[in-house]
Amino acid sequence: MTMRTGGELIQDFLQTYDIPYVFGNPGTTETTFLAAIANSKASYILSLHESSAVGIAAGYAMITGKPAIVSLHTYPGLANGMFNMRNALMSGVPLLVINGQQDSRFLIHNPVLGAPNVQLSQTATKYAYEVTRTDDLAIALQRCYLQTQLQPTGPVFLSIPMDFMLEQTEHTTFKNTRIIDDAVPQGLDEAVKALRAVPAGKLAIVADYAVGAAQSISSVSRIADALGADVYAAPFHVQGTVDPLHPRFRGQLPGETKAINATLSRYDTMLLVGEKVDSFTYNGAQALPASLKVIQISPAPSQLGFDFPCDIAVVGDIHATLSALAVALGAPSVPPAPRQIDEAALDAKYPPSGPHASNALILNVLRQLDRATHIVTEGSSEDAIVQDMAVSLGFRNVHFSPRGGGLGWAMPLGVGIGLASGKPAVCFVGDGGSMFSIHALWTAAKHRIPAVFVCFVNHEYRLLKDLWCNAMHTDIATTHFVGMDFSDPNLDLKAIAEGFGARVEKIVNSENVPDVLSRALSYAGPSFLLIDREP
Repeated sequence: MTMRTGGELIQDFLQTYDIPYVFGNPGTTETTFLAAIANSKASYILSLHESSAVGIAAGYAMITGKPAIVSLHTYPGLANGMFNMRNALMSGVPLLVINGQQDSRFLIHNPVLGAPNVQLSQTATKYAYEVTRTDDLAIALQRCYLQTQLQPTGPVFLSIPMDFMLEQTEHTTFKNTRIIDDAVPQGLDEAVKALRAVPAGKLAIVADYAVGAAQSISSVSRIADALGADVYAAPFHVQGTVDPLHPRFRGQLPGETKAINATLSRYDTMLLVGEKVDSFTYNGAQALPASLKVIQISPAPSQLGFDFPCDIAVVGDIHATLSALAVALGAPSVPPAPRQIDEAALDAKYPPSGPHASNALILNVLRQLDRATHIVTEGSSEDAIVQDMAVSLGFRNVHFSPRGGGLGWAMPLGVGIGLASGKPAVCFVGDGGSMFSIHALWTAAKHRIPAVFVCFVNHEYRLLKDLWCNAMHTDIATTHFVGMDFSDPNLDLKAIAEGFGARVEKIVNSENVPDVLSRALSYAGPSFLLIDREP
């Protein structure tokens, strides 16, 4: 009979699943857990705030396709990480969040740092559990790690009382479970028949994040070719879901319900691949027209027909099902010639002079990058501009964030992508939005993770001002705003970024963009590049 302490089980768990990193920000109840990590082969990636720990882990998991392990500090640490856990939940990112709980022998007294962690976590996870005996620890770890990977993938929460790390148990079994989920529905012919019956030019394919996660963009392109369908990226698609240079790509669906409705009203049928057609604001109409026929393919039964009624709901592994669908439709194996990039149109749309001259600086930054570079945007007033430019230039990995609604996702996501890929992601943020997770810079500096951040400086929450004026039917010049400006004093972003260990440069004109980008892309650590924006 083999006896192991809880801490030794943690080490066995990390080794069984070949987990190289644990991301976290520790506290009192994690000391015994950290001692176990210290004696394992895994490296602890320290963040200065729990939200960054979760976001960096999410970026790492998104690129590797494997669950990332996050350690948070009981109730307060969990609360700080919740909004990025929610972002990960809404984005299908697999995370195992392990939370230290107070000593189980002490919980009856409702002590400081003893709290209902499971109850708090449930709004941001697909499953949550607290271990009540050391004998249950191995199966709880096994269960929770597996649950992160089962559809719909997402964060799972496990609370472990700190004394269990030191207690012994004979229940020590771990198995590296091989998940076989490449299921193709037997009734796929019914969907094939329905798709073939759609009149020419009346079918829209909408690809949500599951397409990118399943590495099935090429299958979507082949199906569109076979059916003569228009292809759209779903709003808030989190990661690349379509080929932006495919001749039938029509862009990303807008974020407002009325505009989505207007776009989809041009079609008889929509093939939705993935979870949903997400939206940001309701403005007078449901997103999907009532007359639109909907065929949905999802790997998770719980997602099918959840937001809007479906005519045909197909449950199956995305990669296997789309591959089978392409074959059944007789889709060509050779992709069509890519759409030509209209450089002249981009230059005309974003001129280097005039009231928005700094737009040209953003365009020039993107032009210096390899098209396989991961582009990450946050909820700033420049989001639409960066997204439009990046898609027009043919970038394949454009991450819009945050799907779950919480700012502070983009910067740590960029760090996690850099750690997983060994290449810098380029993250575009506003000066206001950067304050939610600028501490992610320190982790990149500490661990020499390549990461590039382009920060727009205007000393205000410009996006919120625009939304205010839109809702109240006013204009920027005549509106008295409350809580929208952070000037007097201005944020000293150069000093703040340097204080977290980043190298900082300013992009002042198009001529210095190549040199600035060259230095940033070759640096083993974070570069923070400032662009002044007109108010």
